Amino acid sequence: MAMLAGKNMAKRGNFLEAFLFNPPYVSPPIERIKNKKVRHGLRFAGTLIKAGIAFAAAVSDNHNNSNGIQDSSFAAISGWIPCLFVNHLDPICSEYIGYFKHRKKLEDIGAGGLARLTSQHSLGNMAMSAVGIKDMISAHELHQWWRPDLNLNCSVYKYK
Repeated sequence: MAMLAGKNMAKRGNFLEAFLFNPPYVSPPIERIKNKKVRHGLRFAGTLIKAGIAFAAAVSDNHNNSNGIQDSSFAAISGWIPCLFVNHLDPICSEYIGYFKHRKKLEDIGAGGLARLTSQHSLGNMAMSAVGIKDMISAHELHQWWRPDLNLNCSVYKYK
């Protein structure tokens, strides 16, 4: 929840100092694979797949009359640098380590543009957008409670 609140503040240009300990990173546990070449191959294949889907989605959005305007959420938060503390033995968050190593490797081999493109998208978000789940997630986000036109009702339910 802290990461989501920090992200929303960053979108508004307020970069909060954040210290996040073992934040979840939903991803297959590729970092736990012992063979470095296999790990790199899987990550690179995933990067190519994600780039292809992102490109196809952008072409589809442009074709469906979005006027080519890309969501600037990622650009708005790209200046926010939270401090992540990750335990490499924690399977729920350890993939952050592999993710950042992979991005560095892509930059080192001259594929920094590909790394920047794919870091703006997640396969989960692209899949949710394709099936219309994005609106449901937006209804769950913290920013909804900041609207000045809220009409709230309070009820107390007690177990008797």
